[in-house]
Amino acid sequence: MDASAHRFISHFPAAQGAKLARQVRPVRFPHKAVIFAEDSISDCIYLVLTGRVALTKKTPGGAPQLIAYKGPDDYFGELGVLDGSTRSTAAIADGPVQLGRISQQAFLRLLSESPWHTVLRLFSHLSENLRATNARYVTEVVRKEKITLIGEMANTMIHDFRGPFTTIQLVTELLAQRDPHPKTQELCATILRQVTRLGGMIEEVLEFARGETRLRLRPIPLQEVFRQLAEDNAAVMTRSGVRLAIRPSRLTLMLDPDRFSRVLQNLVTNAHDALVARKRGRITVSARRVAGQCVLSISDNGPGIPREIRSTLFEPFVSHGKTGGTGLGLAVARSIVEAHRGAIDFRSSAKGTTFLIHLPLVP
Repeated sequence: MDASAHRFISHFPAAQGAKLARQVRPVRFPHKAVIFAEDSISDCIYLVLTGRVALTKKTPGGAPQLIAYKGPDDYFGELGVLDGSTRSTAAIADGPVQLGRISQQAFLRLLSESPWHTVLRLFSHLSENLRATNARYVTEVVRKEKITLIGEMANTMIHDFRGPFTTIQLVTELLAQRDPHPKTQELCATILRQVTRLGGMIEEVLEFARGETRLRLRPIPLQEVFRQLAEDNAAVMTRSGVRLAIRPSRLTLMLDPDRFSRVLQNLVTNAHDALVARKRGRITVSARRVAGQCVLSISDNGPGIPREIRSTLFEPFVSHGKTGGTGLGLAVARSIVEAHRGAIDFRSSAKGTTFLIHLPLVP
């Protein structure tokens, strides 16, 4: 985004806006970089040009509370610059971001040269911005309470399901021992794998609610993960008529295979749900080496992700057109990918959606 076209600059008349735009200094921050800390000096205003910034505030318990996200065309840091107070929140890059920095001195000097009606209009816009931030903060508090409740439910489910899971495993293993027929062995292995998968899914929700992701990493040929993905989805795809194409790969990654397999399964399931009512639905899974990294691609030829949820797709409880589910799937998937020191993003249009996962290769 060109800084001169930013919403904050548009609050000023053309001549003053052009003058202010010349004072904007572009700065970049990598993922999770601290742009400023809470209680630090308010020395500038930031305009978000690309990417997203998380504003957080300390809680009595010490853990940061998410206040709001600021995306392209948003701005932050203006209140401390105006009233001379320290920063009321911390600002952290949520992914790579490009910002425009306007120094306090340059901004206040321009403001002092502005007519009263320009100043009044600016403060009106700042009030609207503050109300919007407060509304997002309330939304985040409610969301956090929901996550806590789901975590408590997941903990109860793990406790209550442990007995039935153990019984299913023991009976299945006993059946496999008594009947050596290849088909019986295959079916028993499928039952055991799905029971393990179900338990793992509940564990992941519990860890997500706690804000942690524990991995058991080891070098895994990606082709093994792909083979299991194909097996787990063969029956579903056959029934629905959706074609799942998984391209071979010779890459090896440091993975928790169970956790990462569930990330891929979540993406494939979402794509399948979007395609099941369409003719000639197709899902393609592939991987390639790019600049010393592995880039996995999960693509479909579905209707695309609705624009109204694209900016918040990886946040908890975001879904569209589904009658079931918790809305946590992609939020949990992102936490698992990031725990693998990777990143996940997507591209979407009316011709389909592609999710891209970037992961480090085994040295």
